[in-house]
Amino acid sequence: MEKFFNNIWYSRFSIFIVVLLPITFIYWLIISLRLFLYNIKFFKITKFNIPIIIIGNLTVGGSGKTPLCIWLANYLLSKKVRVGIVSSGYKSSSTEPQLIGNNSDPSIVGDEAVLLYLQTKAIIVSGGDRVAATRYLLESSECDIIIHDDGLQHYALARSYEIGIIDADRFFGNGFLLPYGPLREPSNRINKCDMIAYSNASKHDIKKPSIFSKCNFVQNSITKEIKSLDEFSGKEIHLVIGIANISRILNNLKIKNIKTTLHHYNDHYAYTGNECEFHDEKSVFLTMKDYVKLKSSGNEKIWVMQHYVEPNEYFIEKLNKDLSKINYES
Repeated sequence: MEKFFNNIWYSRFSIFIVVLLPITFIYWLIISLRLFLYNIKFFKITKFNIPIIIIGNLTVGGSGKTPLCIWLANYLLSKKVRVGIVSSGYKSSSTEPQLIGNNSDPSIVGDEAVLLYLQTKAIIVSGGDRVAATRYLLESSECDIIIHDDGLQHYALARSYEIGIIDADRFFGNGFLLPYGPLREPSNRINKCDMIAYSNASKHDIKKPSIFSKCNFVQNSITKEIKSLDEFSGKEIHLVIGIANISRILNNLKIKNIKTTLHHYNDHYAYTGNECEFHDEKSVFLTMKDYVKLKSSGNEKIWVMQHYVEPNEYFIEKLNKDLSKINYES
């Protein structure tokens, strides 16, 4: 189903326009009415006495929100700022906010929440209700600032600063709202964000705030040995992956001359453990987001790709300038 819609969303025309466009019109009416009711204060907007940063996007699927959230949290932590993060807990089974710890189960709290916990020292809370999760985070710990991984469309939560991410490879697809297009809101909504950042930008000299995805190393899941991707050049591997947009990862492996047998699952796929069992000697590559759901696996052939993002100077310069205007104390 995911592949079916991606083919529609990222092509110029589809025969399914006849079926889907009327539903898109109804969707537009609903979200327009919803936004209007928030604007006239018919729906409650909750404001907390702490700066809240939203990292989000307009399209369905991955655009680099969680990796940027990790970078931003660690950047602020390096400046002695006490950081809290709220993750949506997408596809989790819990209906209540959950404080993430060493024994948190991705199936209960969501894979992204566990990933955030493993890669930052911030306080992490998972919860689909952004207001309730923020309140729970503030009751559980002391923070100077809270980052929301996703949440651009959660207008019940007042925010201090918005970072809107645009995928520089795919932009807004065919430009239509769901379900005929990938947009959750009209594309001009992005102009209301305090910063627009481009992910998957191919040129480092792009003169706009941009974030660049990098992966140069993999780590063995059992021995914890770290190897450069160059050591796998000319070799064949299995790539087991359950994220929305894999084009950048495939291209990176191709550049490194790593021959890939692809096993692609839906975003946030719930692994059983058998997906990484192959009757050959090839190494198995996973993203960290996928691996957190397979931590109990004793398969020594699994190597976890060490992805991270690196913002350019224009991003960091604007971020520092804008955050200096937000009142928070460490």
